[in-house]
Amino acid sequence: MKKSSGTVEEKLLSQIRRPDLSILGDAIRKLSPMQWRERMFFAGVDDIDLKKWTGGFPATFRNDYQTHPVFVLSCRPSGHLLCPCSSKGRKNCRHIQKGCEFEMKQHISKQNSYLIETFRFTLPLDTRFSREPIFIGRVPLSCIVDRQ
Repeated sequence: MKKSSGTVEEKLLSQIRRPDLSILGDAIRKLSPMQWRERMFFAGVDDIDLKKWTGGFPATFRNDYQTHPVFVLSCRPSGHLLCPCSSKGRKNCRHIQKGCEFEMKQHISKQNSYLIETFRFTLPLDTRFSREPIFIGRVPLSCIVDRQ
């Protein structure tokens, strides 16, 4: 049975976008959105950018913190579905547990990081934040706590 060209193209794009980054380990600091994968965690996204993309997160701007991390919920051909993260969240929010050992980089989370999924948004692959987020690592499924 002959495969459709869309399937072949999707496989090719998948290979181009997703080389084996694990061999680089801690040398990875920045990644093009084309290289992002589901469950990747990035730090340093400017609050002004988050407000623009989400329409309302963060609720307040503070002088001591001007950035938040983001988590890649899923990867799509037209852009990635992301959500901001916060050290504060509700008990029933999904979160990355404190002490989690991330994949791809040697990073252990110092605190719970709550996935603020009510402010999820799609970031097109050709659009970037005002400054590139810092790649922290990929979160193992075992580190995501779901209390819903």
